[in-house]
Amino acid sequence: MKIALGIHIGHDRGACIIKDNEVIAAISQERLDRIKYSRSSEIPFQAIDSILKYCNIKPKDISCIGLSYDGIEGDSIMEIYKSELHDYYKEYLQKVPIYIVNHHDAHAYAVYHSSGFKKSVIFIADGAGDYFGNKQEAETMYIANNGVIHRVSQRLQSPPVRRIGDDINFIYPRMPSFIRDSQISIGRKYEQITHLIGFGWGEAGKTMGLASYGTPMINFNKKDFKDLSFSLTYSDIISKIYSLQLLSNKRFSEFIKSEKANIASTVQNFVEISVTSIIKNAMEEFDCKNICLGGGLFLNCLTNQKIIEQCAPKNMFILPATGDDGQAIGCAYYAYHHLFGENNSYKITLPYLGLSYNDDEILDSIKSKNLSYKYYSDNDLCEIMAKFISNNKIVAFHRGRTEIGPRALCHRSILANPTNRNMKDILNNRVKHREPFRPFAPAVIEEEQYEYFDLKTNSDYMLLATTVKEEHQNNLSSIVHVDNTARVQTVSKTTNEFFHRFLTVLKQHIGYPIILNTSFNVAGEPIVETPLDALNTFLTTNIDVLIIGNYVVEKHN
Repeated sequence: MKIALGIHIGHDRGACIIKDNEVIAAISQERLDRIKYSRSSEIPFQAIDSILKYCNIKPKDISCIGLSYDGIEGDSIMEIYKSELHDYYKEYLQKVPIYIVNHHDAHAYAVYHSSGFKKSVIFIADGAGDYFGNKQEAETMYIANNGVIHRVSQRLQSPPVRRIGDDINFIYPRMPSFIRDSQISIGRKYEQITHLIGFGWGEAGKTMGLASYGTPMINFNKKDFKDLSFSLTYSDIISKIYSLQLLSNKRFSEFIKSEKANIASTVQNFVEISVTSIIKNAMEEFDCKNICLGGGLFLNCLTNQKIIEQCAPKNMFILPATGDDGQAIGCAYYAYHHLFGENNSYKITLPYLGLSYNDDEILDSIKSKNLSYKYYSDNDLCEIMAKFISNNKIVAFHRGRTEIGPRALCHRSILANPTNRNMKDILNNRVKHREPFRPFAPAVIEEEQYEYFDLKTNSDYMLLATTVKEEHQNNLSSIVHVDNTARVQTVSKTTNEFFHRFLTVLKQHIGYPIILNTSFNVAGEPIVETPLDALNTFLTTNIDVLIIGNYVVEKHN
């Protein structure tokens, strides 16, 4: 039995297990400790123990361990974490090899070995990775063939002073000259301007949502990033926005507030142009039409769609946990690969790699809250769910194994009627309490996705934002963004048989095999994990109905 354990420490820390060439479990620590992003320098033992128990694996069964962090020099932490692992698991890990995995390498291993591609270009772009001297990883390009990954080029950046959210890093007049001229990653540039317009760390998705309401203030059309030798400084874009503010005769805060959407649109446009040109040129240089993309930048659905449209890859793969919550998967691949050889062909069943709960666990949780409930067969449950949705009920849904990544993919979701033109506002006012400019996403059955959405390929993990076809925009207004796009999730009968069946039944009630799908959480909290998490969120919000497994719990006055 060959077993690799992958561990990521830092923000979005988590764990993963590979057994005999198959990824059998992965989970983020935030789902268990209920702290969003779960940023810590501590090993996520809760996540590790949960998947070991779920997979019935003992610490003594572990063959090797891969471990990553971010913003470190890897070898410097080896002895610290080796000692902590040995102390926690006692003698079981004394002779187990532990590999420290470079941050961008972990991203690359995660996406390539999950893709199923034999040959691929791999492009990694995030806020920042590990240190090389006094610089941090910015973007890295790899090529891979027959299981072997080779780094071909890399761009480095200067770290911010203190944190990127400190105003000397994003307000131009307050920015010291040595910062102005320092290099910055594309991902951190997006984060920098996210702070400029008033959002916080981890809120780049808000910038993406707002961008569709604005118009770029700067013309980037002549930019062509032929490789990773380009210059991008902290003052780029920021200095031009400052110049526009001076010309406006408005106070700085007034200008930023009034131009917020246009500034968001500006950085979104910059990222789309820079990333598409990098990828297009790399595909030409290496004569390869397969592309793997990794790092938090590729949670940006608008950019991913532009890559499909403008680079025309034959195949493109992005892991649903493309941010640091996918690092543990890459670490497990890395350790397995280095201990057992380079020619392994891995199996991974995406995206449901987390924990699930049996009927007894579900029932005990419901009874602990003194709630009434009813059990339904799968067929009856599909029908009653469709009736709830057609009657404009807000339905919380908790079933099967947890999905990996930050997007709810119909196992830990809040569901609503996409044909009710007021549903976006209803859902925001009653449950989600999000900014009104942020869109809600649709899930659609695989067989009919191209009938309603202008997709070029499947969008299995809600990572592409494509146009809703004009003849359906009015009827599906609650999932149509201001730019007429939607962040689509395709539901396959193979990977999610029950939900596919439910959407097929739903079409008989509302005319579309489409549901409004948003994450089962409230603002500031991680997506729910356990049945008890689901019940707590249900009871503290204005959600109408909770479905856990095959149990239906309703609120009654």
